[in-house]
Amino acid sequence: MSDIDNQVTPVESHVESMTGGEARPNGWNGAVVHGDDPYALLRDCNASTRLTAQHYLWKDLLGYLVHPDIPTRATNLKIADVATGNGIWIHDMARDKPTVEFHGFDISLDQVGPKPWLPANISMHTWDIFKEPPARFVGYFDIVHVRLITVVIKNNDPRPVLANLTKLLKPGGYLQWDEVDTLGSSTKVVPGRAGENLDQLFTQLKGRDTWKYHLTQIMDENGYTDSQLYTYEYGLGMARFWNDLYVSTWKEFAPLLKTPEASRELEQKAMDEARNGAAIMTPKLVWVAKKV
Repeated sequence: MSDIDNQVTPVESHVESMTGGEARPNGWNGAVVHGDDPYALLRDCNASTRLTAQHYLWKDLLGYLVHPDIPTRATNLKIADVATGNGIWIHDMARDKPTVEFHGFDISLDQVGPKPWLPANISMHTWDIFKEPPARFVGYFDIVHVRLITVVIKNNDPRPVLANLTKLLKPGGYLQWDEVDTLGSSTKVVPGRAGENLDQLFTQLKGRDTWKYHLTQIMDENGYTDSQLYTYEYGLGMARFWNDLYVSTWKEFAPLLKTPEASRELEQKAMDEARNGAAIMTPKLVWVAKKV
């Protein structure tokens, strides 16, 4: 099987305004995203390390990789991980399921290990989530998992992405979609300590992703039944771990928001506050939906 079944094609140009022909902001944080890759973060070794740490923090908080509502006991399942990143979720999931078929999809496989080193039941493929899925994978999967794709959602509308994820599933298959509730986040501080810079930093990371508050309804209106949203919050004992993850995420695109000098100054002040007793607290959201 080829590790590339569908070559990436350019993401469609963003909508131009009615006057002046300038592109309107349509990115997750109000930015205008150009080019053939809407991913706003990096793919270097530090970014891949962040993805790995992030995966295990999510696993620790949720207590599962696939939600218990989704049946996983069959030995011949076909499971997709979309926006697989460095593939850590799919590798972890495949550890004790040698007869289950796993496929990871991403617009770039730069963070994935070489094909000869992949377990026999894992295949990786390039795929632009805004394009039709490869024909061989239409209606193919029992479970589709996707996590943290807020950064590529355009115009605050998840329906184009949802439509393509749905095409991957068999009738009766399950979609699990994991995100963070950035708009519902807060900065916690030890009484008498400061957190203003940390709050300013995370405000730049939040985006304008109000679509998450309507995704359950959107799923039920677009080919799913009995869609459920589950919310998870971590305690203060784990807050510093998560806080440093968010700061690490922010650092990947901070130079695009301000000058490098201003970003470094904000980071230094924010991390001083973290060391003195402040942390970003952000609920986690998991949707589980069954395809009609």
